[in-house]
Amino acid sequence: MKSAYPKYFVTPEGKAVSIAKMSHALREIRKNPSADYPGWNWFPTSGYQILASFRAGMHDRINRRSVKQ
Repeated sequence: MKSAYPKYFVTPEGKAVSIAKMSHALREIRKNPSADYPGWNWFPTSGYQILASFRAGMHDRINRRSVKQ
């Protein structure tokens, strides 16, 4: 049976990131969200945009699961 939980996250650039690495990155971004961070897009992206993108993806996943049930 396939797990309902992801084994990794995918950035907008299509790069797979482990859950542990994403968790660590989000913790660091929350400490200074006004800074620019490389690696999320092909250009440096502000922490606020990364957090908003992550939050939108999380809400999308929750909403898709609630529709299936």
